[in-house]
Amino acid sequence: MFRIIGIRHRRKETAGGEAHPTQMSILEDHFEIVINLKTEDEELDFVRGLLPVSWRKIEKADDLTKLDQRHIQWRKIKSGESVPEWLEPHIAGNEIPDKIPDKYDGLKSGDSVAMVLGGSGDRLAYALSRRGDEIGAKVYRIPPFIFQKVRKGEVPISALPSMEIEGKDNDHLLLAHLLPDRPDLFYEISSRDRDTIVLIEAYRYWIEVMKARIACEQRLHQQAVGKIFCSKEGFYPEGKVEDWFDDQKANNKILMNLLAEEKEAHKVLVRAANQLDVYTHLFDEIEGVGPAIGARLISAIQDIRRFETPAKLKAFMGVHVMDDGKFVRRRSGQVANWHPDARQALYLLGDQFNRRSNSVWGQKLRENKMKLREKHPEKLIDEKDKSRYSDGHIHKMAIWRTLTQFVEWLWKEWTEFERSSVPKEAGKVA
Repeated sequence: MFRIIGIRHRRKETAGGEAHPTQMSILEDHFEIVINLKTEDEELDFVRGLLPVSWRKIEKADDLTKLDQRHIQWRKIKSGESVPEWLEPHIAGNEIPDKIPDKYDGLKSGDSVAMVLGGSGDRLAYALSRRGDEIGAKVYRIPPFIFQKVRKGEVPISALPSMEIEGKDNDHLLLAHLLPDRPDLFYEISSRDRDTIVLIEAYRYWIEVMKARIACEQRLHQQAVGKIFCSKEGFYPEGKVEDWFDDQKANNKILMNLLAEEKEAHKVLVRAANQLDVYTHLFDEIEGVGPAIGARLISAIQDIRRFETPAKLKAFMGVHVMDDGKFVRRRSGQVANWHPDARQALYLLGDQFNRRSNSVWGQKLRENKMKLREKHPEKLIDEKDKSRYSDGHIHKMAIWRTLTQFVEWLWKEWTEFERSSVPKEAGKVA
């Protein structure tokens, strides 16, 4: 009988050092076992089918050189213990190998894996899906808003084993039982989904390299200022601080390596973007959107199927209206619950619309500015003595209104593109 595997992916450790292993529930022939994967290495072991699940004592005939050294259990040598001669070559300090695996588990032919769409589990989903293509296993993911409805009992499902389904503690169990009961709620991971994950990873790497390069430049600048001001001669007669700083940058090997790495990372990002049909079909056609902004938006959104309505996407990206009718912005004493990268991408995109006034979205921006000026023809001073409806205020309002319209358009176009590209409709609930 084929197995059903529910996976609740988690980051392995919190900032406070608390263990958060990835949880798996495996259903096979009416039996259910739970496995915790404590490290990324154990996740990869499961993907490869080489996750040790039981051990035995080492015997003389065992060839330890053929085993992954991580899979060998060691113990301390007891005081006065006589170590067998055949184990002596393997002594490390005061420890000797004690046990080796006698049974492995992992992804097998015919397995069906259930996960939640998006989030930290993307990498594992990619690896499982790619391996599944080789051995005949499949990986399915459910949009988080639908899975939340399942937890709340808002989705009709058959009787499940007695378990607490509200909250996340039993998500791996719920996913394993839900997939065979309601397969219509899940999407099978395809090669194009993997292309999206590759783009997200390329974007994250590029950002990390860029941050490292900026940090190196800042460190060099502070060093330059310190050396000049603290010079025994008292002054730097040859020129300005920036001239000396530029000279230091040009001769710093670490910075040069980071610049080269950043350039290569950007090339990888561009290649990944051009291989993703969502980018070439939607984002590449928008004047002002290149791989950097497009990848930033895709990396934040991940998969449009995570968002049930345009309103959900607008709230996620920080272009929604609050309950009091005011446009969302950072306010003192309030937590910003939108995605910072998504809103930053929109901010950069708004600047591109403004620079390209004759583009489609540039014209929409001008149209919104005209409408707002007609609605608010005069500059006002409010009760807090703040200027309202000045040219700068109208411009800012028009940009964010245009970006709100862009997000609504993006949800519609991306959703329709997904529906036309995926053979099986899913995610529709009563």
